[in-house]
Amino acid sequence: MTFGQVADEYERWRPSYPEAAVEWLAPAAPARVADVGAGTGKMTSLLVARGLVIEAVEPDSRMLAVLARNNPTARHHHSVSTAIPVEDASLDAVLVADAWHWFDPDATIIELGRVLKPGGWLGLVWNVTAQPVEPWEFELLAESDRYDRSTKGSAEGVSNRLPYFPDEELDYAQFAWAFETTPEHQAAHMATTSMSIAMSHEERADYLGETRSKLQAVCDAAGRESMPIRYEASCARWTPKG
Repeated sequence: MTFGQVADEYERWRPSYPEAAVEWLAPAAPARVADVGAGTGKMTSLLVARGLVIEAVEPDSRMLAVLARNNPTARHHHSVSTAIPVEDASLDAVLVADAWHWFDPDATIIELGRVLKPGGWLGLVWNVTAQPVEPWEFELLAESDRYDRSTKGSAEGVSNRLPYFPDEELDYAQFAWAFETTPEHQAAHMATTSMSIAMSHEERADYLGETRSKLQAVCDAAGRESMPIRYEASCARWTPKG
């Protein structure tokens, strides 16, 4: 399973990140920042818009090709988190958007120690579906949403993912936002998830059809073409002390 199989769809249908989260994670321009596990450049585009010098690192060549096409001013590297192709102590920050859980953490932390400047930091963010409140949100609730919230959607959940960092070196923040989504868009988005990619053709068709039908029923009941799917951008920042 690789996300490169759906690179163009990933770029088109995946949600981006709220500006407040990027503001919290990223240093001010003209800092030099690596976006590692950059995918098709969802975060890269936001960092470029802030005037930062960007080193985008992505191991999948098809994802990287989409990133490079859409972000011609960003330097792009076909590499991995354990081999960031920059000089020692040259980065003000390393940011990772919805990718840290794919990394070898121990080896990546060693590499971060090499590339970060004194005072530099690692910034992490995951987009997580918000805790449902409205009845229709409970109707759309999936088991994967519960898992994501328990492991990524709170300071406690993120902390459990980062046991190798001292608590005093970690900061957390959550930023609520919403993404207006049609039934077709929601199904197309879910088709780019690792769970969907790993399914058989028949399983995927059933899963996406159910996803589409659930949101269509909600839209029909509300007399709307789309609904605001609420997310939390769950962020962590690690600043090594000394």
